[in-house]
Amino acid sequence: MSSRPTALQALAANPADSGLVLDFDGVLAPIVEDPTTSAMPDRVTAVLARLAKSLGLVAVMSGRPVDFLADRVRVTGIKLLGSYGIEQIRDGLRQLDPDAKEWLGKVRQASQALDERLSAWPGIRVEKKSVSVAVHWRQAPDHEAAANEVRRVAAQIAAETGLRLEPGKLVEELSPPIDVDKGSAIVALLAAEKPTTIAYAGDDLGDIPALRAVREAGGYALVVDHGPETDPRVLELADQTYSGTDNFAAWLAELADAIGA
Repeated sequence: MSSRPTALQALAANPADSGLVLDFDGVLAPIVEDPTTSAMPDRVTAVLARLAKSLGLVAVMSGRPVDFLADRVRVTGIKLLGSYGIEQIRDGLRQLDPDAKEWLGKVRQASQALDERLSAWPGIRVEKKSVSVAVHWRQAPDHEAAANEVRRVAAQIAAETGLRLEPGKLVEELSPPIDVDKGSAIVALLAAEKPTTIAYAGDDLGDIPALRAVREAGGYALVVDHGPETDPRVLELADQTYSGTDNFAAWLAELADAIGA
């Protein structure tokens, strides 16, 4: 049996020097049919406010645009990183990675092409983001057929534009092919904040670089398990797993209680 403390024990032992970084959808917010309606439950907002006052670092990092996060995570003291770390809010202002700017025209081109080529498919939704574009098929009546068509079209457009394909749960995303992902964003946070203990919680393929980065730093990879939708490659990296967002919310509350926040 391992003598290593659990993530909760390690974070609570020295909260002022500890860091907790969290994905949004599927971790803080339940997965919903329409991604525009995604939101944190009030109890999660309340516990994050408690944790932000006691932990040295609390951050939310998502594939969502940072402006979306600013609207949905209204908690003082939490760092917000959007678009897989390409965007951040610093001193109240949105900051964009300089290397991403030259790709914004290609993202607009890809968005238009996806609209044109997939408009006839029922339940397929094109989500235009600040620095990327995503195609969801969660609402499609035939998931397998929709997935095949989205992947075919997205691969074509990626080849035409030079954008990078980012797969996820019932979604394909086209992003700038720059050397920024959730893993590099974790490394940058570690360098800037220097926490003695770090944990990252995720649930999807885009979280893999961050889960690997915290493990390489001696931290904790936490995975919220959504059953058949959760890719085994994500689960393989988990130090601890939580069945669904409700159970993870309960763990956050337990952590706040352990810290005395």
